[in-house]
Amino acid sequence: MKLFHNIYNSKYVKYYPLIPIILMVFGLYFATHIVLDSSLSGGISIILQSNTTLSSQQIASEIASKLHSPQPSIQKSPGGLQITITGNSSLVSAQKMSLDFFAFQQNYTDALLNETALRSSINANSLNQTALAGLKTQEGIKNASLAMMSKSLGEELTYLKPFIGSVQVPGTPEAQLALAQTAYANASNAYTKQVISTLHSIIPFKTYTYQDIGPTLGSYFLGQLETVIIIAFILVSIAVLFIFRSIAPAFSVVFGAANDMIIALGAMGLLGIPLGTASIGGLLMVVGYSIDTDVLVAFRVLKMHGDTPEERAYSSMKTGMTMTATAIVSFSVLFIVSIFTYVPTYYEVAGVALCGLIGDLFTTWLGNTPLILSFKKRKDRS
Repeated sequence: MKLFHNIYNSKYVKYYPLIPIILMVFGLYFATHIVLDSSLSGGISIILQSNTTLSSQQIASEIASKLHSPQPSIQKSPGGLQITITGNSSLVSAQKMSLDFFAFQQNYTDALLNETALRSSINANSLNQTALAGLKTQEGIKNASLAMMSKSLGEELTYLKPFIGSVQVPGTPEAQLALAQTAYANASNAYTKQVISTLHSIIPFKTYTYQDIGPTLGSYFLGQLETVIIIAFILVSIAVLFIFRSIAPAFSVVFGAANDMIIALGAMGLLGIPLGTASIGGLLMVVGYSIDTDVLVAFRVLKMHGDTPEERAYSSMKTGMTMTATAIVSFSVLFIVSIFTYVPTYYEVAGVALCGLIGDLFTTWLGNTPLILSFKKRKDRS
């Protein structure tokens, strides 16, 4: 005797997909409220082990006032707090000038090497008109690059003046390179000491971690992560299409994974979990779990025989929900531990995975499975 009725024998099974679709709509809405953390947007992230009684608003106001910066983002837990500060505008501008300097310095070096090679050709044949014309071109590139090196370094030093004082641009390319390799690092270290000293004057703490990500590097990380996710979906689609030799199962699996990710993103926006490299890891875990259960039900319903498709779908649901429930319990424990020990990486990974797994229960068993059953019935009738 069955303790539970097989939900796939119901005449209302065709309406089940409306539930994950509704969740998807809510996910898309709340996903617009997601905030990027410093690992993707750039900025400074400081994690403190502190039991301060000051409110988040008090801490943010004090930091903004003493550092003359926009109010930082504060996340508190029983074990500590994470402070995310917008990167210092002078340092951000200086970093851009530093990147420009090294780009021009590379052009200068390339032109210098080409010039040396061309002079060797001219020494071997003083009438080599191609080499003579090339030499003139490379000399022009070298001189223009040197001028831009001096200009970029001068602007960088102007931005860094509050941290390292007034420094003149050296006259030789070698001296400019040596200065460029140390100036920004020295200024960044000086600002780090200023930030930590300011925090010490506001909040009592013993240990901390400090992470400074430039906006350029943050944008690069974000672009790479987007590429990884797109490639993952493409590879999954190809693999499922190869296994089942049909578009419908492939669409079902990709829809399930995408919907779970959207639900998880919406939960992040609703609960205030920032999007960063850690939470991206949680999203990829969600995709993995989603594909696992989606392929399970598709394989049993479409490939296996014996019993009715509805019975095989119901059996898949019992197996899949047991797997998902085990994962939910594991991530729940990690999430609770992360709140009290305040390990932001665990908090983000576990929070995202939990929301995605709960969403997967609705997406897989009320969305994907009815779609697979419908495809199976049409295939049997044809």
